[in-house]
This record gives sequence, C-alpha cells and structure tokens, in this order.
Amino acid sequence: MQTPARIIGLYAILALLVIPIFPHFLSPNEFSRWIVDAAIVDDHTLDVTHVNSLFGNRIEDLARFNGRQYSNKAPGVALIGLPAYAIARIFTARPRVTLTAMRWLASTLPIVLLAWMMMRAAHRFGVGDEAACWMLLLLLFATPLFAYGMLLFSHALTAFALFGSWLFLFTERRPVLAGVLMGIAVLSEYTSAAVAILFLICAAISSRRDVVRFVAGGLPFLGILLLYNQLAFGNPINISYTFTEHTDYRALARSGFFGLHTPSIGTLALQLFDPSRGLFVLSPVLVCALSALAARRNLDKAAFWSLLGAPLLLIFVFACYPYWHGGWGLGARYLTPALPFIVFLIAFAEISFGAAVLMGMSIAAVVIVSLVFPFVPPNAFPLPWGSLAWPILRDGLVAPNLLHFIARPIAVAVPFILVIAAALIGVPRRFWSGLAAGAIITIAVGILYGGSTSSLLMARAYIEEVYFDQRGALVRHLPKGVAVQPSIEQHLRNELESPPPTWPF
Repeated sequence: MQTPARIIGLYAILALLVIPIFPHFLSPNEFSRWIVDAAIVDDHTLDVTHVNSLFGNRIEDLARFNGRQYSNKAPGVALIGLPAYAIARIFTARPRVTLTAMRWLASTLPIVLLAWMMMRAAHRFGVGDEAACWMLLLLLFATPLFAYGMLLFSHALTAFALFGSWLFLFTERRPVLAGVLMGIAVLSEYTSAAVAILFLICAAISSRRDVVRFVAGGLPFLGILLLYNQLAFGNPINISYTFTEHTDYRALARSGFFGLHTPSIGTLALQLFDPSRGLFVLSPVLVCALSALAARRNLDKAAFWSLLGAPLLLIFVFACYPYWHGGWGLGARYLTPALPFIVFLIAFAEISFGAAVLMGMSIAAVVIVSLVFPFVPPNAFPLPWGSLAWPILRDGLVAPNLLHFIARPIAVAVPFILVIAAALIGVPRRFWSGLAAGAIITIAVGILYGGSTSSLLMARAYIEEVYFDQRGALVRHLPKGVAVQPSIEQHLRNELESPPPTWPF
C-alpha cells in the first residue's frame, strides 16, 4: 500500500471501530434520517409517525404536515443509506446496528472515497507523496470531517459530492458524472445549490456543451427531490424545513430566503473564531490555505476560481444564517462541505515547522472531542477539547467502540494510537517536534481556559451520568453545597428511560 493510502486505511479502520451512538441519546440529526428508512422498510411509507411512537415520540428534528410526522431533513442521506438499512434490517431491528450500517454507507464510505479522489487528483497535478500525505492527514484527522465521517449527518456525503463534482467537471472533463454528484449534494444539503450555480458559471466560460451535460446529470436528482416533496408535503416545491415542528426553527425557515437573511459580520466572525465552534479554533492549520495560491499555476482559470470560490461562497451563505452553529455537533458544521476545497489548496503550499505546529494543534482539538463526545452543545463549552472532552477522558471514558467488548483500557488507547500512527505518517519526520508541540499547547490551553464553572461541571456531569451510563456522576462531580435542580433530576430520569440501550463502557 502506498504511504498516502495508509492514512486512508487507518481512518477507515478507526471509523469501523468507533460506534458513536450513546446510551439514551437519540441524536436528532442522525435519528431524523434513520427514521425515514425505518418507515420506508417497515411501514412502506414516508410517514414516520408510527415509528416515532415506538420511541415514545422522543425522536426530534421532525416536520409535521396534515397531522403526520416526517423528517425535516433533506432526503439525500436517508435515500443513499437505504440499502444498508434494508440489509441490516434482515438480521436485526436494533437501531444502533441499522443506523451504523447506514452511516458506513452514507458517511464513512463517502469520506474514504473523497480522500482517495483527492490523493489521485493531487498526484495528477504533480503533488508528491510527502505533500499528499500531509493533505490526507489534514483532511481526515485535523478537520471536523474526522467526526462527520463517523456520524450520520449530511456533511460527509455533501463534501464528497461537491468536491467530486468539481473534480469531474473541471479537471477530468466528465460533466455528466459531475452533474450526478452535484445532484446528490443538493439532495443532501439544499445550500449546495449555490455551489452548483457557481460551477455552472465557471463551466460556461470554457464549454457550453459541458454545461448542458452537467445539468443533464443532475436532473434525475431534482426529480427525486420534487417527488419526495410531493409525497411528503403535498407539493413539489414544499421544503421540509418550513414544516419543522420546533416553533422557532419553523419561523426561521419561513423568514428571509428559506431562513437566509442579510449577511452578518458577527455571524461570519463566530463561524471562524467562536471559542466553542470556530473553524479556525478547531482547525487552525486551515490558515495555511492563505499561502496556497501556488495552486493557480497548476490549474486552469475555471478550475482555480471554482476551487477557491466554492468555500468562500459557502462561508458567505452561512454568514446569512442566524442558526449558524447547527445545534449539538462539532464545529461550525455547516461549513464542513467547504473543507475539501480548502484542504486541496493547502496541498500546493509548502510544509513548514509552523504548519506542523498548527497541524498538531488541529489534530489534538478535533480528535479529542470526536473520540470522546462529538455532540458539543451550542454556546456551552469553550475550547471543548479542554472543557468537555478532556475531563471525561480523564475519567476513562471514550465514545462507544467495538473494543469496549474486550477491555476498557484497549478501547481508550487504540483509537488514539491509530491517530498517532496516521500523524507520524502524514507529517515529515523533520517536523515531528512541531507536531508534538502543537498538540501539547492545544491540550494545555484547553484545560486552562476551559476552567470548570458550576454550570460546566453540571453539564459535563450530566453527560457522563446519562450518555455514558455513569450512575452518580452528577452528584459526585458537583462542588459541595451545589444542589441539582428538581427539573434537571426529572429530565435525567426521563432520558434514562430513552433508547438506545446501555454500552459496556
């Protein structure tokens, strides 16, 4: 196996081992997609009302139309994951198994394919093995894509589809396939339509024939979306988000242009620099893209400006969205599909000691949170690797993985060993000291800055007690004299009755 491919292989092994479905935590973003496939396979309908009733109506992120419940998500991930659900359902009805099967097909496989495509494309443009290893390490282990390749969100699939569309439209000259991938992207995240328009404009500069073929490739997926909207919401142009059950989110989706308003400098700054979620806070190595304009020499005009324009356009679009943080998750997650474009630009930049320090900082921040508890509540945990994940890890706890069935020390150690192995492959030996320094700095700053206030202690202890099944953690971690409010105790009891079932932590 070539050295760059080893990094992909290590990520794939890790993504197969880690099963981040926590006890009593029905991850809204994931189960809102899982429930669609459960309804299709088990009830032969898009109406998820019956399936949700089996869960005590606890599954969130749903829409309501004519008295029936549907997922409030774009249907792409659910439809791509449907074959995996159907096959797994033959053997078991357990949601943890069927959702994981969906995730392997609709998130993990796309991330692996994305990395493989980027490796091939980098080599085609003259990038050597050293820079290719650096690029793959950055993509898979130093950005939030590390987490989203292990979760049934839409971001991994959309990132793969958008970058693949760019690659096949502007470098491989296969516009029909590019259109197919763009269709998948829009079917998975509607905001991908903005990138589709950019690609159409850039492609029209060089070849109108390519534009026609590109559109032809995407049309079947537009048809699927319109049919889905008709079946679920009574009209081809009715969008699921505008029927979401949550009153505030529904009002937002029906305001402005499907929730988008005038751009906000404040929102832009939060997306990039928020202490809990900022893109450059979790992945500071991405600033290296600023020195990567050397890519201009390797790409033609349309390819370069579309590669540069896609991430800038997505950042602009979500600067128009008040709900930019996206709820429980890792980082400014709506920007995740922009990451492959930024990372590919960095492949043409020079590797330096300073860049290695930033790489170590990024890997430490992203990996610690992702391998412990990737569902960071919004506006709660500054520098979450220090204020949320590190104390939980210190208690000997990590996200569910298959090695828990062998022994806890192995389950805790092996995922981090795989990450370290990938880092040592991806960073040239002469810069290993910079890599280590960056990781140490990030961990230390996170621990110091993320000092434990009473509210942080209570929130973190609640997560341990409920989602890690550590009975008594809430009382044990709170300072003397701090009482647990009755409303929190009641909420805790209610959640402990919720699926998924326990895990052998």
